[in-house]
Amino acid sequence: LAIEHAPTIQVHTLLGFIFGHNQPSLELFKRFGFETWANMPRVANLDGIERDLLILGKRIA
Repeated sequence: LAIEHAPTIQVHTLLGFIFGHNQPSLELFKRFGFETWANMPRVANLDGIERDLLILGKRIA
């Protein structure tokens, strides 16, 4: 419902910032039509492991 409401408040681009190892979140966003727009490799160190950050985007109305 939030995606459908976005154009009524002049929001036309949605972005999600998700760590690359978070497969459940990546799959959820892709089910809603988001695409990978950017990959920032090894930008975060989480518990001693370098992680990629992906930006997923979706243009609406």
